[in-house]
Amino acid sequence: MELLQLRYFLETAKNQSFTKTAEKFYVPTTSVSASIKRLEEELGVKLFDRTANKITINKKGERFKKTISTVFYELDSAIFDLSENVNEQEIKLLVKAIRSDITDYIIEFNKQNPKASFKTVFDFFETDYSKYDIVIDEKCDCYKGYFDFELLNIMLKLKVCKEKYIDKKLNMKDLENYNFISWGERSNMHKMLVNSCECAGFYPKIAVNINDSDCYEKLVKAGVGIGIGREQKSKDFPNIKYLNVTDFNKKYVVHCYYNPFSYFGTIKSFIEFLKEKSKKY
Repeated sequence: MELLQLRYFLETAKNQSFTKTAEKFYVPTTSVSASIKRLEEELGVKLFDRTANKITINKKGERFKKTISTVFYELDSAIFDLSENVNEQEIKLLVKAIRSDITDYIIEFNKQNPKASFKTVFDFFETDYSKYDIVIDEKCDCYKGYFDFELLNIMLKLKVCKEKYIDKKLNMKDLENYNFISWGERSNMHKMLVNSCECAGFYPKIAVNINDSDCYEKLVKAGVGIGIGREQKSKDFPNIKYLNVTDFNKKYVVHCYYNPFSYFGTIKSFIEFLKEKSKKY
């Protein structure tokens, strides 16, 4: 039984695919399959159920995975602690929410830890979470096996450019004929906007779909449409006004999800850094 053989098993147990494991380790798929088959022969049990086009980890495989995960966590932690490059661990980060905030956090953390390295992906569409140590996303139940904590909890407001501000109490129905700026159809903000409009009996008129925060703000400031976001201080956004919409009551809750078996070294430091930031909200 070899360490590499066990790493092949652990990765395959996570992604349920010999092919994905082979891609990660830059080896042929047949090498991974053969290695795990030898492991099963050594243990005298089947760890995966196989069909023509699919493998699925079974109960014995899950039990073995749990033990091996703990072993590798301790091993990797020990290796990292002995390393002279203690501040050079790469943090693999997937960001699906509050991208501007996370960008600021990365900059601040990097100033405090100049040797820290990030591999950061800003992508609403990514579904292969096994590639990441940390995921920033709205609260959901799709991150099986990850630990999490609440990073942000705020109320959202509808905003417009100063010139198009409506200085009175409104209902969502009053905005039926106005244009909106959307963060993109797969974004959490878009879903909230659509839900609020549909509850008022209409579908929002989307003037622009965009997933860049700077461009989003420019479009709102230019009066292209109504935006959605947290309320900011007027001195920081002098060209933006927030509408008083009585039936728009949306709370935005964002969590930090992290792989417990990556919780050491620089990754642990960044997670603890984010926990401190979460206390501000």
